[in-house]
Amino acid sequence: MTFERFRDLAGRMLDAIPPVFREGIAGLVVERETVSHPTLPGVYTLGECVTQDWPDPLGGQGELQSHIVLYHGSFEGLAGDDPQFDWEAELWETMLHELLHHREAAAVEDALDRFDWAVDQNYLRLAGRPFDPTFPRVLPADEDGAMRLEGETFVESVVGPADIEARFRWRERSYTLRVPSTEEPVWIRIRNLAGGRLWVIVRRRLSWWRRLLAAGAGGPTPILERRALPRGPA
Repeated sequence: MTFERFRDLAGRMLDAIPPVFREGIAGLVVERETVSHPTLPGVYTLGECVTQDWPDPLGGQGELQSHIVLYHGSFEGLAGDDPQFDWEAELWETMLHELLHHREAAAVEDALDRFDWAVDQNYLRLAGRPFDPTFPRVLPADEDGAMRLEGETFVESVVGPADIEARFRWRERSYTLRVPSTEEPVWIRIRNLAGGRLWVIVRRRLSWWRRLLAAGAGGPTPILERRALPRGPA
């Protein structure tokens, strides 16, 4: 898609959003440049929400306003890597994502920022790079404590210092699985549930000084595969 067509399409999309949801959006900026993610190789920044306070004439805080910035070159980069790339769908998703950033900034909330951070950490995990093993905690959890991101499900299980089994809930049933003796968090993919898309994150209940030693070790997060055994209703 040419830059001119991309810019016109973005403008029409923004105009199609009801004014009540565009309140505080000062404008749309479409740039030609390609912006790579600052820390994740092979990932592009498609857009940004640039937000600032505009003081009122009396020197007060005034209104919070944002510009939505879109990078045509970044979309081109993604399209070059994916023959099935849907320009219009990706543009809509990016526009609405940045609009939500604006609305959260106006409400002094950061849920979307935390979600974006979790997506980055998940990308690092999938790329085999060091990641923060606690990132699923920023995601909303269902009644079983399951957290979901990009087709995968994560649950946490806390075990005692000497336990060799972990217990967790999945779809109103209780399951157990064997766990290693390591004191650092362990990620275990459950082969026989959810098509292998379910992960149990096992943490040990340790004394403060053992937690300090484990945190200072700084090694890679252990990632294993196990089968879980049902233990009846939870």
